[in-house]
Amino acid sequence: MYWVKPVTIHPLFSSSGVEQGVERQMFGALVRMTDKLEAIPDLAEKIDVSPDAKVYTFTLKKGLTFSDGHPLTSADVLFTYQRAVDKRSGSYWRARLLALDGAAAYGDQKADTIKGLEAPDDQTVKMTLTTPDSTWLITIGDFAGLSILPKHILESTPPDQMQKAPFSFAPTPSAGAFVFSDWKQDQYLEIKRNETYTGGPKAKLDRIFCKALAQEDVGIAQLEKGEIDLMTVSVTEADRLRKNPTLTVVSVPSPSVSFLAYNLDKPYLKDKRVRQAMAYALDREGIVKEILKGEATVVNSTIIGPDWMGIPEGLNPYKYDPNKAKQLLKDANWNSAQKLALPYVPGNKINDALIPILQQQFKDVGIILDLQTVDGPEINRRIFGIATATQAGDFDVDLVGGGVFRTDPNVSAKYFETIAFTPSGANYGHYSNPKLDDLFKAGPGDDRPGAAQEDLH
Repeated sequence: MYWVKPVTIHPLFSSSGVEQGVERQMFGALVRMTDKLEAIPDLAEKIDVSPDAKVYTFTLKKGLTFSDGHPLTSADVLFTYQRAVDKRSGSYWRARLLALDGAAAYGDQKADTIKGLEAPDDQTVKMTLTTPDSTWLITIGDFAGLSILPKHILESTPPDQMQKAPFSFAPTPSAGAFVFSDWKQDQYLEIKRNETYTGGPKAKLDRIFCKALAQEDVGIAQLEKGEIDLMTVSVTEADRLRKNPTLTVVSVPSPSVSFLAYNLDKPYLKDKRVRQAMAYALDREGIVKEILKGEATVVNSTIIGPDWMGIPEGLNPYKYDPNKAKQLLKDANWNSAQKLALPYVPGNKINDALIPILQQQFKDVGIILDLQTVDGPEINRRIFGIATATQAGDFDVDLVGGGVFRTDPNVSAKYFETIAFTPSGANYGHYSNPKLDDLFKAGPGDDRPGAAQEDLH
């Protein structure tokens, strides 16, 4: 299988789909997402939700074990959530879990336990939220789901050492259908079938071999030669590969959105007229037509689903208008000598074609985009590693792609709420709007179809 060099394969710290897809095979979570973007029980056998959507009670499947034979119990669930919330851990999951009653106090070392996280017995986990949230299962099932970690292995690792511990690249034991077998840096990851898997039917494959390749072209060449069996290919290659009788190309609607995140801790990006100008400067419809071959849709919000949401009305469409972009920059007294740093990882055919176009179209209106090629670990360091609660990372503009935005409007909160500032969440640019924060809090508490749309738009 084609793979990209990971930064980590530790569930508390992974932030990309290539990492989380493999973790999904090795770990179990309380809930998981289906291909229809529905949250269903995974390690849990039953989930009871209180009428006000404030209390969630999970009953674990009987006989669950980690791959070393040690029982998986409610104590492991509590340990996992505690470490995810603990600010010293630096987990990407922290912001997502602060809805748990007492999570913030525990994470800031102001309480010994999370008040709203209880284990009445070995098979039961009770979660109490500070406010009603009908989307809580979607939150904890996001990405690959919050994987349950082995307390008996990791309890002795201090929170601030979790990310650096050997477990990050040799995560064993685990409780998924596959288990870690081998990792050779910059070369491959191998996982094998968990012969003692107790969470469901055993995997049909003996093993999965993930080849870490820096260039998509290399992966495609190996795919056509039969040297790899599975990979995600860019739409630019899909039609050609469909003509290959030895290959099957499958296309499905994406739940994701690609967008530019701006570092709002940089003084020269604080004026919204500058950011509006950057939106008008880009011919997004042309990009969809020429680079994405029509296999995408221009949107003006990350709130794109589920289907009952419809198309929001009244949003500024930001149609391509270079002259308007220039006027906005003039009104904002933009310094045309100011360079904006955009770090990116080369090797993806779509991004390799897109980024120079962004650079040229910004140049056309008077904005200098400084393209900086880096590898995966370096961009992770710049976006997350050096970010603090009061200072975003080392970048001006970041091309963000991914997320399961089509699942529910509340998914966008994880990218734009103030509490989701990096490194504790996915608010890369540290955007903060108290009114939007309040609206995001109101939406999950109202389970009427369309209520979130009414609030957020």
